[in-house]
Amino acid sequence: MQNVQSFRITDALRCTLLNAPRGPNLACPRPTVAGSDRPYMQSARLWRNAVMQPRNRLAVAHWQGARLTGLVSARTRAGHRAWDIDGLYLPAENLTERPCSYNDNGFPASDATGHHGLDEAATDSLSLLEELFQSAGERSAERIFVRLASNCPAISLARRSGFVACFSESLLEGAGPGIGNGSASPPKRSNSDDLMRLRLPADNYGLFQLYCASTPVRVRQMLWLTFDQWLDARDADCSRLAAGRHQEWVAEHKDRIIGWVKVTGRGGTSEAEVMAHPDRPDLLFELIDFALARAPRLRWLVPDYQGPVSDRLAARGFRQVADFTMLVKMVAVPAVRYGMATVEA
Repeated sequence: MQNVQSFRITDALRCTLLNAPRGPNLACPRPTVAGSDRPYMQSARLWRNAVMQPRNRLAVAHWQGARLTGLVSARTRAGHRAWDIDGLYLPAENLTERPCSYNDNGFPASDATGHHGLDEAATDSLSLLEELFQSAGERSAERIFVRLASNCPAISLARRSGFVACFSESLLEGAGPGIGNGSASPPKRSNSDDLMRLRLPADNYGLFQLYCASTPVRVRQMLWLTFDQWLDARDADCSRLAAGRHQEWVAEHKDRIIGWVKVTGRGGTSEAEVMAHPDRPDLLFELIDFALARAPRLRWLVPDYQGPVSDRLAARGFRQVADFTMLVKMVAVPAVRYGMATVEA
């Protein structure tokens, strides 16, 4: 008997007894990629959430009798409209595709479930994802994100379920001059009117404007377009400014935010992110060097549209250690309503 259902306390107990889920987590959430999360932490969080059932988390399991044949978990970002899949456990046989057959009209033939070109095992995984989409949609989700290794066989399955690739990412790792205690001085600025300071909550809209200026339109269309969507889709820790595990800084020019730096983690390996206004490429390099001075060792997840960042890090001796693909699933699509309106001649 096959069954797809929300993950419950009894399921957590069954998984503990069966030593499940087995196999790797195919999802690559940012904390795992950055090195601040460990596999045992993911399992512990999964069991805890099964007991607590928080509003900002979901987990769906597929059972075949007493055997767990798939599990997917997701969490909200800063707001309820943006979700990240942080757990994706699927058997290898669920990721294979059989050759697609065609009907008399020349279109791909579908099986009884409406899925094209998939064997029964892969169809089970699609049903698992679709159950997650429905549950997240009931909690007002608009977009669901998942990061997968670029060579992951689950990418094909994700596309079948409606995910679309937003951009590719490269993970670079290396050492900076790092002082490690967070007391680095602001970078030497090419413009004396620039001001470098800690980020404040009041900077949100200025940072949104910087994001719009520095991110290609094709990416913004798939990620988020409005200020409210941007607020919801930030990483969950962005609201905890100057918290123990991360700090953020902004560069200002005449009361306008033109740059941003974030460094997560203290001691050991940290993670960095950066944005600079396209009119100020000189500032981008200064901000990168500023981030490098904050920690002895850094991991940097660089999207493909930030080529100058990759080039700068390579020049600083960083090496590429992994490639990823960020995908998004639109759970809710804005409706367009046409109408008539009076205007002045």
